[in-house]
Amino acid sequence: MSTEQLQHANCPSCSAAVDPNQEYCVDCGSRLPQERPAKLVRTTVGAGRDPRSAGWIVPALLGLVVAILGTGAALAISDDAQPEAAPPTATGGSLTITRALETLTPPEPPATTPAPAPRPARPAVPRAIVWPPRRRGWTIVLLSVPQNSGRAAAAERAEVARRGGLRRVGVLNSSRFASLHPGYYVVFQGVFDSEAEATSVVRRARSVFRPAYVREIVP
Repeated sequence: MSTEQLQHANCPSCSAAVDPNQEYCVDCGSRLPQERPAKLVRTTVGAGRDPRSAGWIVPALLGLVVAILGTGAALAISDDAQPEAAPPTATGGSLTITRALETLTPPEPPATTPAPAPRPARPAVPRAIVWPPRRRGWTIVLLSVPQNSGRAAAAERAEVARRGGLRRVGVLNSSRFASLHPGYYVVFQGVFDSEAEATSVVRRARSVFRPAYVREIVP
């Protein structure tokens, strides 16, 4: 049925006027006949193409395969031609490691300053002695210091004698002994039982105090 026929069609059941796109009659409710759609004409892709136009595909694929194989062979040859890295080597006496043209040597130890030699210890200074109470004997008088100069002056001279290597050195007050002239602090060395014993060491005393002499001490 054409479009012009649908525009002037009537319902086949009740002859009522209907529109072209109307499916049912509004008067009687009957289904109205519709025009069938035109058939679709399917066309096959490639229909009518010349079969000889596809002949280039096979040679192209073969060329691609040959190119891939050639590239793989070239890469394999280049890997075989590359020289191997030299293995690490070590030599006795000094550490030398060679690896891929690199040489590693141990760092030199830092310079150390030798420790200063220890100073020799000073010999201990002998302690001062005192004349034994009520003791009669012999001694070596090193020198006499007037009492108005103070006992400290005599003690200082006694310290010099001890540092000079003399042993058993002390200071006595001459005013307390009958055999000595009063008013002096006497720096003496040793307490001896006899004059001969004192005389045997007076020479050593004179190496420090030249005026040294032997004297008897009487309380």
